[in-house]
Amino acid sequence: MEITVSKTALLDKLKSIGRIIQPKNSLPAYDNFLFVIDEFGIILVTAGEEGGRISTNIDGTADFISYSFMTNAKTLLDGLKEITEQPLVITILEKELIVKYVNGKFSIPLEKGDQYPSMNTDNTATPFLVSGNDLLYGIKQVLFCSANDELRPVLNGVYFDIGLDSMSFVATDGTRLAMIENPSPYTRKERGAFILPSKFAKLLSNIVPEDCLEAEISVNQTNILFEFESYRLTCRMIEGRFPNYRAVIPQKQPNRAVLKKADIVSALKRVSVFCDENSSLVVLKFDPSSLKIEARDLYFSRSAEETVTLQSGCNIEIGYKSSFLIEMINNIPSEDITINMSDPSKASIFTRCDEEVRSLTYLLMPLSINY
Repeated sequence: MEITVSKTALLDKLKSIGRIIQPKNSLPAYDNFLFVIDEFGIILVTAGEEGGRISTNIDGTADFISYSFMTNAKTLLDGLKEITEQPLVITILEKELIVKYVNGKFSIPLEKGDQYPSMNTDNTATPFLVSGNDLLYGIKQVLFCSANDELRPVLNGVYFDIGLDSMSFVATDGTRLAMIENPSPYTRKERGAFILPSKFAKLLSNIVPEDCLEAEISVNQTNILFEFESYRLTCRMIEGRFPNYRAVIPQKQPNRAVLKKADIVSALKRVSVFCDENSSLVVLKFDPSSLKIEARDLYFSRSAEETVTLQSGCNIEIGYKSSFLIEMINNIPSEDITINMSDPSKASIFTRCDEEVRSLTYLLMPLSINY
C-alpha cells in the first residue's frame, strides 16, 4: 500500500495540526498522527489531545481505500523537515511506515488506527456561518486577556456571545477585559454563547488563514466544532456561566486623553525598567497637553520619568501595572489610541481612534499609588 504526496504539502499540514499535541499526554496514542484513507481515497490526518482534536485533508494519492494507521508525530516531523521539496512515496506495511525520497529513505513504526481514542460528538447541532476574517480578528484581539485560573475555569478561554445579527468576542482575567463587537454578515435564527478554551483559541488563531472567507461553527451540549477550508477542529467547551461582562464596563468616563500609540509604548518600555519589582507600578500624570510617566523603586533607590505629548488631554493621576498596560496598548490596531478614565480607583477604557466597523473595548483596573 502506497501514498504519493508532495513533501511540502504533507509537512505544512502536519506542522499546522501538530501544534495541538502536548509534550506529555494522558494517553500514549495522542503522541501520534492518525492517518485515515476513506472509501473515496481521500487522505485525512488527525492530531489530538484529551480535550480536542484537529483534522485536515492532505493533497495526494493512495492506491488503497478504507484503511487507517497511526505513527509517532515527532519522529515523522523530524524525518521530513530536512528533505527538499519533491514527491514522496510512503509505503505502509503491517508494522512499518517507509518514506522514500530521491536519494534515500527512512522507516518508523506504525500501529493500526483503531487504537486511536474516539471522541464523542453530537451531530444534531445546527451549524452557523461566521466570516473567517472576523473569527481570526476577534480571537487575536482578546485572547491575551484570558486567565489561567484553576479556581475560576470560566475565565480560561474566549467567550463567544452570538446575537441574531452580531457577534462579540470577550476575554478577561478579572483585572483586565477585552471585547470585540462586530456586526455579522450572516443573520441567525437564534442566539447562542459558549466559552472556547484558550489553548484551542490560540490554535485557531494560528491556522485560520487571513483570507478565509467563512467558517462554520456547530455547538452542542459539550463540544464545539469549527470547519474552515480543509480543517476541522473539535474540542470540549468550558462549562459554566461567563461573568456579566457588560455590567463592569463603565458608562461615564469624563476624563479622556488621545495620544500616539508608538509614543506611549516606547516611553513605557523605557520607564518600566525602573518599576518596583513587586508591583510593576507606573504612574501616569495627565494634563491637557502632555502625559508624564513615572516609575520608582524605593527599595533600590531608583526612578525614571518621561513626558509624552498628547493630542488632547485631561487632569488626572492614575497608576497601572506596567506589563499589562504595555501589552494592552500594543494590541490596539491603531496609530492613535483613546484612554477614558473616571477616577484612579475605577477601571479605564482603552479604544482605537480610527473608524472601524468592529468595535474594540479594552478595560484595565488601576493600581493604588503607594508612594
